[in-house]
Amino acid sequence: MLKIRNNRIGGSLFHYAHFICDCLFPEVVNKVHLQYNEVIREQSISQTLGNFGKLYTEIMRVKSTEIMADEYENLNHIRFLSHDTKEKYCERRYFDEFRNYIFTRYNINKDIYDPLYPEVILVKRGERIPLISNEFLAAINNNISTGKERREINNIEEIEQYLKKKYGHHFRALYFENISFVEQVKYFNNAKLIVCAHGAVMSNMFFCKEGTHIVEVTCGAYYPFFDVISKLLRLNHVKCKKNNTSNIICCLDSISFL
Repeated sequence: MLKIRNNRIGGSLFHYAHFICDCLFPEVVNKVHLQYNEVIREQSISQTLGNFGKLYTEIMRVKSTEIMADEYENLNHIRFLSHDTKEKYCERRYFDEFRNYIFTRYNINKDIYDPLYPEVILVKRGERIPLISNEFLAAINNNISTGKERREINNIEEIEQYLKKKYGHHFRALYFENISFVEQVKYFNNAKLIVCAHGAVMSNMFFCKEGTHIVEVTCGAYYPFFDVISKLLRLNHVKCKKNNTSNIICCLDSISFL
């Protein structure tokens, strides 16, 4: 067993982007999955994985257990890990280690394009999904808003029609909220162009092939680690800072790959 504490800078681990970037990524790099069969976390808003606990176990093949703060603090007979933040691992070798683990875990050939998946993706925002089922934590959780409520592409139907007309059967609009983790990995790994509003789904850029085009409608938001991902993996990352149809289409018109 391993007692663990996450020392990220900001964000909640029960939100997808922070679960991927602040939890899975550094813990794979620290080889938690190779050394332990159970991880113990404090059951608190700052440390809980929320409803991603089961996904953690699926991905890492390590049991995820959360216990109350007093019990956690008194758990002194097992090894304790307080690992560095993700910013300490911003090197290509660490990114490759994480990527290769995920691809191997799900038997994904990262070097080929699977024709079952679209080459062009527009990410649409779905409805809110529950992030914490635990009644104690849910009652004290104040971070319940979703990306859709804060950030969305204006007049997204117009962008969808534009992409459909331009790319035909190569294009698909998707709601990622209810797509399984492995399918999210496959969609991003097989896409050549991804259009989205700034949000958690962009953490899936970890799994893109080199040269993938990312058109991000920033909606006034900024998360430096997304820029690190795109730089280290050599993605073609374009930021649309004006959230209007004409500006987004202008960004899309500058891209050619088919």
